[in-house]
Amino acid sequence: MAPTLYMIAPSPPVRSVLITAKALGIQLQEKAVDFQKGEHLQPEYLKINPQHTVPTLVDDDGFIVWDSHAINPYLVSKYGKNDSLYPKDLKKRAIVDQRLHFDSGVAFARGITIIGQILREGKTSLTDKDKESLTQVYEFLEAFLDGKQWMAGDSVTIADYNLYATISGSNVLVPVDSQKFPKVAAWLKKVDALPEAEVSKKGLEVFTTMMKSKLHRFKARTTDQLVTGTGYYESMTHSHHKFCDRCSVNSVTMAPTLYMLPASPAVRSVQITAKAIGLQMEEKLVDLSKGEHLKPEYLKLNPQHTVPTLVDDDGLTIWDSHAINAYLVSKYAKNDSLYPKDLAKRAIIDQRLHFDSGVAFPAGARITAAILRAGKKSIDDSDKESVNAVYAFLEAFLEKKSWMAGESVTIADYNLYATVTTLNVLVPLDGQKYQKLSAWVKKVDGLSEAEANKKGIAGYEAMIKSLLA
Repeated sequence: MAPTLYMIAPSPPVRSVLITAKALGIQLQEKAVDFQKGEHLQPEYLKINPQHTVPTLVDDDGFIVWDSHAINPYLVSKYGKNDSLYPKDLKKRAIVDQRLHFDSGVAFARGITIIGQILREGKTSLTDKDKESLTQVYEFLEAFLDGKQWMAGDSVTIADYNLYATISGSNVLVPVDSQKFPKVAAWLKKVDALPEAEVSKKGLEVFTTMMKSKLHRFKARTTDQLVTGTGYYESMTHSHHKFCDRCSVNSVTMAPTLYMLPASPAVRSVQITAKAIGLQMEEKLVDLSKGEHLKPEYLKLNPQHTVPTLVDDDGLTIWDSHAINAYLVSKYAKNDSLYPKDLAKRAIIDQRLHFDSGVAFPAGARITAAILRAGKKSIDDSDKESVNAVYAFLEAFLEKKSWMAGESVTIADYNLYATVTTLNVLVPLDGQKYQKLSAWVKKVDGLSEAEANKKGIAGYEAMIKSLLA
C-alpha cells in the first residue's frame, strides 16, 4: 500500500517531499488538507499530527512522521536505491543536516512569517525589513554555494530539494537578484531543470496567483520575471541509561573545538551532548558584542556567523547545534541510543529537532533579540502566546511518552531542554497547565549531563533580569 501524504498544494515543505518521492520513484497517495475548513484542527488529524501542520506522512506500515526535513531523510533511508541524496558518510551528512536546519530555522521561517501577515493580517506590500530579511537568506546561501555545485557539495541532496522549494517561494516575494547573487540564481535554474522538480511547478503557480491577488506590486509584474520554483506553508501557526553507557570509545587525537557563547541554548545543547558521550572539547568564546563573529577568520569557518560552530579534530567544520549533536553522537558515542539508527525512531527525533530549530528556538530568539537590541522592557501578551504555544505542542508530543521522542533519552531531549529552560526564563512554565512538560524538565534536570546547562542558563537569566523592567 502506498504511503499517504497529507498535504496542501502550494506548500514548499510538501513540494520538497513530492520532489524527493519523485526522485526515489515512490508513488504517494496524496490527501489534501483543507485549512480553510479547519480540517487540520479536527480530532482525527490532531491524532495523527498534534502540531497540525503539513506535510504529514503515514507510511504503509502505519508509521507517522511530520515535518518535511524529517520525512525526506526517512524516505531516502528507507526507499532509496543508494544514499546519494542523504549520504551515510558522517561529514557529508552533517553538512546536509546543517542546510536542512538552516531551511527550517531561517529560510522557511522568515518566508512563512511574511506570508502569514499577507494571508491573515491583510498585508498588501512588503516592508524594507521584509526585503532585508529574505535578502539576507540569499546572502547566506550565496556563501554556502561558494566552491560547491549544489547546496551541500558536488551532488544533489535533499538539502537542495528543501531549500529549492523554500527559495523559489521566497523569490516570488523578493526576487533573487542574479547580479548580486549569481550562484543562487544559477543553482535555482539547475534544480529547476531536474526531472523531479517538475512536481513543484503546479504549487508555484497556485502560490504566485495567490500572492498576485494580495500584493499591490504584482499589478505591474508578470510571472515571467520570476525564477521558476515552488510555493507555501509547513505550518499555519507556526528510560534513561547510565551516563557511562554512552561514553565515547573512539579515540580523539585532538579535542574538537567549539566556538561558543555560554548563554546560548544551542551551545548548551552541544555541551550537554558532549558530556553525555564523554567527549572533551576545547571551548573558544566568541564575543558577539565585539563583533568577533563578523571577523573574516570566523566568517571563513561559518559564513552564517552563528554559534555554536564545531571544528573537529580532522578539520571538519559544521554549525547548527542540531547538526552538530547528530554528528557527535554518530562519530563518538559508544552506541546509538541518543540518535538511533532505526529509521522510525530517528525520523521522530529529526521531527523534534526541526520543531526546535523552526518553532521553539525562534520563539525565544525573537524575544531575546527584542530585549537585547531593541530595548524591550517587558514580556507582552503576544510573547506569552507564542511561548505557550510551544509549551502546548511539547505537552502533546509527550503524550504516552517518557521522553521527547520515545522511551529513552535522545538528542531531541538535549536540544529542547536547552531551549525550554531558556523560554522558562522569559515565560515561566505553568506546571498545572503543562504537567507532562514540567515533569519532563525535572527529569532532564536530574540527568548527569544536564549539569552542563546550568552555568549558561544562570548567565542568561541574570542578563535578562537585569534588562527587563
